[in-house]
Amino acid sequence: MLPISDADFSQPLEVLSGSTIGQHTRHCIEFFQCLLEQSALGVVNYDKRQRNQMIQKNKAVAYSMMEEVVLQLSTHDTQDALLLETDYGFGCQRVSTTFERELVYNIEHTVHHLAMLRIALNHLNPQMEIAEGFGVANSTQRHKEDICAR
Repeated sequence: MLPISDADFSQPLEVLSGSTIGQHTRHCIEFFQCLLEQSALGVVNYDKRQRNQMIQKNKAVAYSMMEEVVLQLSTHDTQDALLLETDYGFGCQRVSTTFERELVYNIEHTVHHLAMLRIALNHLNPQMEIAEGFGVANSTQRHKEDICAR
């Protein structure tokens, strides 16, 4: 669990354009929840997530939801064909996808948010120890390792 208080977890931060660590955490969790819950219907629409305020205000709730997502993912069939439903302002569009492809998208999406959370955590407490790879894409980590190996 994050080594910060619930107050820091839900504090609007200028470095996050007024959003909170909790909001970014909730956002990522709910994308995975959407994928897991909506895939049973064959259509996934990330705009239709719950936006559960308790996830973004209470670290214990967020942590519990993360554990539930991990448990569900560990038993889910990743071969399901799906439709991804989106609306970018010119009507609803549906495109073919798979559960596995959406899972990859969610992982990359989460890494992007973890990079922002790393900035926020450093802002709250510059002395906080954060794992070197936290918020860094695997491809970036491999690239850095290749450069160092030369």
